[in-house]
Amino acid sequence: MPVKVKCPGCQKVLSAPDQARGKAIKCPSCETRVSIPAEPGGGTAAKKQAAKSAAPDSESALAALDLQSLEDKGARVCPKCGYDMSHYDEQTTECPECGYDMAIGGLGEKARKRQLKGPDPDKYYANLWGASWKFVAANQLLAWRTILYVLVASLLMFGSLFAYLRIPPWPPRLFFALCAAVCGLMIPGWLWFLDQEIVANTLMRKDKLKRVNLDFFLCSALGVKFVVWHVVFAGPLLAIPALIGWLSVQFGGAPPFVPAIIVGVCYLPVLSMLPIVVGHMVMPVQTPGWMFWKVVPAWLRVLKPACLWLALLLFTHLPAIGCVAAIAAVYGPALNQMALTLDHNSAIQRAKMEDESKSSKDPTKGKDPLLQQTPAPVDYTLLIVPGVLWVVACLSLGFPALYVMRINGLLVYYFRDLLDMVSLAKEYKYVARISREEEDETKPKTFSQVLSESAAVAAICLIIGAVFGMVAGSMTQMGMGPGIVTGALGGCGFGGLVGHLMLVGAAFKESVGWGLLVLLVPFGNVAFIIKFWNQGRGPLFTQVFAGVASGVVLVVALILGVSTGGPAPPAPGFEQFPPAGGAPQLPGQNLPGTEVLTNP
Repeated sequence: MPVKVKCPGCQKVLSAPDQARGKAIKCPSCETRVSIPAEPGGGTAAKKQAAKSAAPDSESALAALDLQSLEDKGARVCPKCGYDMSHYDEQTTECPECGYDMAIGGLGEKARKRQLKGPDPDKYYANLWGASWKFVAANQLLAWRTILYVLVASLLMFGSLFAYLRIPPWPPRLFFALCAAVCGLMIPGWLWFLDQEIVANTLMRKDKLKRVNLDFFLCSALGVKFVVWHVVFAGPLLAIPALIGWLSVQFGGAPPFVPAIIVGVCYLPVLSMLPIVVGHMVMPVQTPGWMFWKVVPAWLRVLKPACLWLALLLFTHLPAIGCVAAIAAVYGPALNQMALTLDHNSAIQRAKMEDESKSSKDPTKGKDPLLQQTPAPVDYTLLIVPGVLWVVACLSLGFPALYVMRINGLLVYYFRDLLDMVSLAKEYKYVARISREEEDETKPKTFSQVLSESAAVAAICLIIGAVFGMVAGSMTQMGMGPGIVTGALGGCGFGGLVGHLMLVGAAFKESVGWGLLVLLVPFGNVAFIIKFWNQGRGPLFTQVFAGVASGVVLVVALILGVSTGGPAPPAPGFEQFPPAGGAPQLPGQNLPGTEVLTNP
């Protein structure tokens, strides 16, 4: 029967076979030499007694043979690979050779973890709370920066929206609308950028982010990416719920808010897919993050941790969600009415400005009905409570956002084998077709390249001048049309000046003498262009295109009847009629050399 001995090194109880009595075995855990005691009573007398016993009859021996007793019940052998496990403790049921567990009849826990070839997914749940908040404490500067960035971007966004509603002319309104859009998109763009940085550092097993810089326009571009992702990814998934909500309102008599509720509830599963999408976005190949048919199967495989991430997201952001919901529910209608009032007041002022500019040109034109209205008063004290609630929402955003981003990184780290992420991009090898001596900087430009660059410079100057003229004309008594013409002509003149300065620079590159000649002598530029055609043709074509553009602007202005000095004269054969309700003009009235007699 097996012999129980204790290892002196690790104090582990070993089970040795009976044949090992009087010998020594090696402990499988600490490899310490363990001596097995011999059988008590000595083995010599037993051997002599066995030798003296007479051999039994063969038939009687076969009849008395018990085959069940021949089985060595003390031996432990793996039923899958036959590995001898007699030297292991009886509590050890998993084969160290093949991983088969005799207790459960399948692959053991250690073998399953070895097959993952990565971190243990069970540790994800152990690091959800304590370890994640330690990460937030170690990177709390990012949380304070997030609060500051969101507050500043919100201030710029709401200020631009107020300017858009308050300023009457359209060009400044469009400018402030663009500013409001850029500042508003910066908020989700910064959160997207910070989430990607935290996920990437978590995959590299870093607990401290060294340097994360803010690029305002990059974050605005990422905000556009966030919106486009919702259109491309979430749009098809939410199309059917939106259609069901619309049909329920149109044909089922449901309240108008039912479609919003249906779409909002169905958006929660889409939101829980965001950690998987961000994991794809930090990989070299980001395409699967835009395809819902590739993300949904991976989401089903990690449904439990994804839903847990969503629950923690909603729980930690309850203060911010509550403040925004209070603003929308309590103050939403009043804020909407204020915006409509400001927009209507701007329309009234804009109509008065247009009437003042058109009355001197065409007094017979009909009056706008807005001219009979007066701007309505606006109560700005309504903005106090929503503003305070918005500040509270921003203050409660930084630390929970950092915590949820860390959980996102842990989800991608522990379950990356189930997310089908592409971590290697296809490598392309580029072969140079020209020798290194013929670089693009040293090669002379072709004639078509010079023409295109010169035309581009002239066009840019023309567009910049026209835009400035439009803004200046709309804000003054000149009018938008004459302002555009004047600005375009100024832009063409600036393009000619740019071409001349380019020619002077090329001449100074050739030599100081040529530079002074072109700069000071009236026809020095002609001599330089004739002598150095390749260096002077670009500036020459820029000046030519600028001059041609100015001529085209003048011709178009004359055709359209737009000038910078006043209204165009009436066409021959047409006389000016008096305004409606006015007295007809008498023959000879207000003509040179005539006098009008009046009764005293």
